[in-house]
Amino acid sequence: MRLLSLFFLLQTTTSCNGFVMPSSSRFPSTATRLQMSETAVSIDSVKDELRQVEVELTAKLEACESVNEAEALRREYFGKKGPIQGAMKYMRDLAPEDKPKLGVVVNQVKDSLEIIMKEAKDRLELQDLESQMESEKIDVTMPGLYPSADIGRRHPLSMTMEKAVDIFVSLGYDTVTACEDSPEVESDYYCFEALNCPKDHPARDMQDTFYLTNDRELMLRTHTSAVQIRQLEKRKPPLRIVAPGRVYRRDDIDATHSLMFHQVEILALEPVGELDLGHLKGTVEYFLKKMLGPDIETRFRGSYFPFTEPSMEVDVKFRGKWLEVLGCGMVDPRVLEMAGIDPEKYSGFAAGFGVERFAMIIHGIKDLREFTKSDARFLKQFPHFYDDGMATFLAGEPPQQPQEELRTDKVPPTIVRSWEELRKFKDESTTNGAAAAPVMEATKDEVKQVVSEEEKKSPPAAAPATKDEIDISKLDIRVGVITKAWEHPEAEKLFCEEIDLGEETGPRQIASGLKEYYKVDDLIGRKVLVLANLKARKLVGFPSHGMVLCASSADNGGVQFVDPPEGAQVGERVMVVGYDGEPATENQVIKKKMLEAIFPDLKTNGDGVATYKGVPLTTSSGPCRSGLTNAPIA
Repeated sequence: MRLLSLFFLLQTTTSCNGFVMPSSSRFPSTATRLQMSETAVSIDSVKDELRQVEVELTAKLEACESVNEAEALRREYFGKKGPIQGAMKYMRDLAPEDKPKLGVVVNQVKDSLEIIMKEAKDRLELQDLESQMESEKIDVTMPGLYPSADIGRRHPLSMTMEKAVDIFVSLGYDTVTACEDSPEVESDYYCFEALNCPKDHPARDMQDTFYLTNDRELMLRTHTSAVQIRQLEKRKPPLRIVAPGRVYRRDDIDATHSLMFHQVEILALEPVGELDLGHLKGTVEYFLKKMLGPDIETRFRGSYFPFTEPSMEVDVKFRGKWLEVLGCGMVDPRVLEMAGIDPEKYSGFAAGFGVERFAMIIHGIKDLREFTKSDARFLKQFPHFYDDGMATFLAGEPPQQPQEELRTDKVPPTIVRSWEELRKFKDESTTNGAAAAPVMEATKDEVKQVVSEEEKKSPPAAAPATKDEIDISKLDIRVGVITKAWEHPEAEKLFCEEIDLGEETGPRQIASGLKEYYKVDDLIGRKVLVLANLKARKLVGFPSHGMVLCASSADNGGVQFVDPPEGAQVGERVMVVGYDGEPATENQVIKKKMLEAIFPDLKTNGDGVATYKGVPLTTSSGPCRSGLTNAPIA
């Protein structure tokens, strides 16, 4: 065996100007094997070489002092460039009758070495544990608590959630946290379908979760909105509830994303006419000022959620930057119908937000992962309870005195835009009494009228555009032609289509909910507009890569294609004048919620021309059109 090893050593080296240079592999190079092929390698010689590897690895493992060292040896010997896999290179040098035996031999040696490796790692892990126990040994006869008042602190997420819930409780909302009313393991019906999000709805892609059954009927909930449906079935309006809880979504863990986080959602229902967008806006602004301070600036942007209509997203200006903090809207009538509530009798609003986002804003935390590390150094930075004075505590300042109550039972005749104006009004009212500036006992409608007039006088300035602003250029809309179409075997409302976009990979498969409005024969050969950079997803088991754009009428429920003009080339990108940026990647379209930001401004005009913010969608042959006018596009 020593002679054989010496032979391999001589064969696996090269000479250069009299110096012997070792080869990069433990086993012979291709050139060397060609020389060796004249003296055919036997299966026994390979066995002997692998036994030598086994002896060598065993010796090295016995010398290891930590699990990390053993893991490094595992990568060295079992990796693609290691001696175990390298033995397969002898295949071409073996006699024909020995070639089938090589794989068996290598696997036998590999299994043996894996057992040796596992035993060594188990031994080292036990050794590390014993060393740790020895180093952390304590005297159990000593007192259990050290003489210190700081024996523990509340988690910042718990304090943030409690503060938010307490604000809504002060407004008359009932807290819903019981296990039977707010389960974390939820059914597809409560999590999606009852919230106006059927199985073929694209919005499900943005809330991909962890399914517990193969039929995807049981899952870890993606939001606490499911609590609202359960409460609507259990209780009758009018009602106001706040639902805090833990939710889950399948996401990569980084500084701003996690597969588990916390939400707080509210729902308010009253008889029709008693709650409107003004009340929603007032509630949200009150909450944000209580959470982030009385001088916080807010703005409301139109958005889209399946369970509210209209929908809005709310930003706050914090430390000079606009940050998105929550979503809200008026409850969609379809959601009320699914819960057995008559939308002709009751209406209301809902809002929801992530607790982690608020905790990070309030405390200036940069990395979401800090919340789950249980690092005492991190947790000791926070007060015991949220009402101990978070801001002054973190700044190292003495506790603040309770703020002066500036509100009175009188309503100012104009909008009060700062605490200073409110203090001035109170001082004038107190000093002058009845002779003070005219004050009106305003009704709710009169206050709204004053607000409307003031906003007309000084409309809010539009936010300046930035290089990262989301617009239609982020979407890659292409002209395609339907080459094949058939009915989805498992979904009543879906067609399955093959659409040619002029790509080298061939036609794409796309599912669309057009079965109610078209026949199969109407589709084949038709040119359509396709959103091409939408991430592939499965719709009731069918892999769909893209989305066909259609206009829909709210009056009669009709849906029609948005058609490219005659002469438009297959694969041509649809453009909008003034929006000529590069399209986003498929992952960006989902992660940054671009669809919700863009689609509210996509609609047909009075002539049926497809537009974005009033600007036509065009190809080299002209604008794109639909048979429906003044209709949203999706």
